[in-house]
Amino acid sequence: MGITCMVNSTAYAPEELKNFYKNEPIDHSHDVCKPIVDESVAKEDGYVGYLMWSPSMQSALFGAIFYGGLVTMAFSGYLADRYGPKMLLVAAVIDCVVFTMIGPTLAERSYPAFFASRAMMGIGIGCVQPCINSMASKWFPSYEKSTAGALYTTGNQLASSFTSFFVAELCASSLGWPSFFYFFGGVGLLWSVFWIIFVTNSPQDNRWTGEQEKEFLEREVLSRKQKDMLVRQGLPIRHLLFNRTMQAIYFCQFAFSLCAVIMQSFLPTYFKDHLFLPIHLNGLYNIAPFFTQIVSKNIAAILSDYLKKRELVDSDTLVKFFQGCGSIGVSIILFLLAWLPSCENPAVALYLLSAYVAPQYSGTISSISTGYATVASLAGPNIIALIDYLDLPNKWLIVFGLCATIQFCAGCFFVCFGQAKIQSWAQPKDSIDLTTAQK
Repeated sequence: MGITCMVNSTAYAPEELKNFYKNEPIDHSHDVCKPIVDESVAKEDGYVGYLMWSPSMQSALFGAIFYGGLVTMAFSGYLADRYGPKMLLVAAVIDCVVFTMIGPTLAERSYPAFFASRAMMGIGIGCVQPCINSMASKWFPSYEKSTAGALYTTGNQLASSFTSFFVAELCASSLGWPSFFYFFGGVGLLWSVFWIIFVTNSPQDNRWTGEQEKEFLEREVLSRKQKDMLVRQGLPIRHLLFNRTMQAIYFCQFAFSLCAVIMQSFLPTYFKDHLFLPIHLNGLYNIAPFFTQIVSKNIAAILSDYLKKRELVDSDTLVKFFQGCGSIGVSIILFLLAWLPSCENPAVALYLLSAYVAPQYSGTISSISTGYATVASLAGPNIIALIDYLDLPNKWLIVFGLCATIQFCAGCFFVCFGQAKIQSWAQPKDSIDLTTAQK
């Protein structure tokens, strides 16, 4: 959302539109579809940015964070498990805070410097998900995994929805676009204080946790010693990479991440350049898909855990149903989004996005699936940058159509080959009585 009001909205408008509105004698002041081709229209709609960044430069910025993430994604999970995720996550957030707060100064002085700062932010962001997963593995029993995953990833949707609305208001205010960099940097610092005070790496070390809860978690959550016993047989790399069930998981992870980065990064640009929405409606429309994700994924996760705990539905059937509905449902919505909305009826996009529900993000992410996710997150911005560079027509039709096709294929592949049960090659070679081990 921020970049839509940071950049000059008229500098790179299509020349044919500029010439049409400049030379055509008809009064276009009451047009429903009014492209942002001159400064008066841009100011009227709240887009008053002045940075001279081309569309391809803007798209490249969205990928910069993921280049930084490539540096830390391979070993951050190991560091979190070895030394504890608490302080590693604090360091990651402080990294994001620093490069966020110096963002306005760098953006005004040098595009390469701002690009580099986003890549440096990615180094911290690459640590976040592995740290959260490591923390969750110590604080939640396995039968609450779906609920826990839905809860601790809800922040993704909160950040993508309500902050877009908030940023739009700041952009339109007298404070201007630099203000939201400083505001969210301050939020990160405040979060760090609360995290340091209240959070510990394990329940046993937490003074805010009752003894009864500590005993429960110690009984229900697999300890490090037990994990070491289970993995002593070695890592089955060949199966992890090429097993069809694992490939189904990775394919869905890739499809999810590709759609997520495009929705989170480029939806405001779509509303601005395709539907010609003013800044205040742009922020409002952005809330729709992420709000419905918050509601739907938490309901689905709780329902999933309930059905698993009561053994009312076979686990394989359960995961295929939820993943299939998620992926294929998103595919249908994206196809409709590519064809139906226009500047004459932008509300259609709002209705469609309210039905957009991305498949649930995995509660436990291995380095392999994180790699697939990072490749997809890099691919999204680069695909759009390439489309902008080639000046291809029907840009959003291509983007949403491609995402829809990948989601549909991923959903079908998972329904065919996805499983919830532990694979035979992942079973411990030596029989281990975990009940005895706990004693």
